[in-house]
Amino acid sequence: MKWREIMRSDEAACQQCGAIHALDKLELTFFRPDAVIDLPENARKQDVLESDDLCVIRNEHYFVRATLPLPVHASEIPYRLGVWVQTSEAAFRRIYMLWSDESQANEPPFEVTIANRISTLPDTRGLAASLQLTGPKTRPDVFVAVVGHPITDQQRNGITAHRAYEYTTSAR
Repeated sequence: MKWREIMRSDEAACQQCGAIHALDKLELTFFRPDAVIDLPENARKQDVLESDDLCVIRNEHYFVRATLPLPVHASEIPYRLGVWVQTSEAAFRRIYMLWSDESQANEPPFEVTIANRISTLPDTRGLAASLQLTGPKTRPDVFVAVVGHPITDQQRNGITAHRAYEYTTSAR
């Protein structure tokens, strides 16, 4: 029996280091937008309305938690970067209104920007992207629109299991 045949579908043999990476246990997650993390504690308490999915700073900056899917070579399971995106106030209100709606996935994508710096890449904050609602029981998906940035290339062409592992171990 060949090695690949005995591996489970949620594992991938790393072409770089030879290790078996459990894909279902890998995920880089940002728990808040960088703009919130950077605030002093007293300003955060006073100026931020936040939950695990939505965040507002001083009724001026609006954020939604999403996942940025990256296809993984030789796997059916994408690696998902858990990132925050910044939206306009109008988009935020629409997203909030649809948050529990079963048909939210039918909504057209929203224009957003990435609100976290992914440490292993050139700065990702402010990158233009689109946010697609996926249903009330899942976080929305985000797709980067900037041509030529490594994250755009990775989202389009996929990553190795080793690269997914690097993302996971780089979490701040």
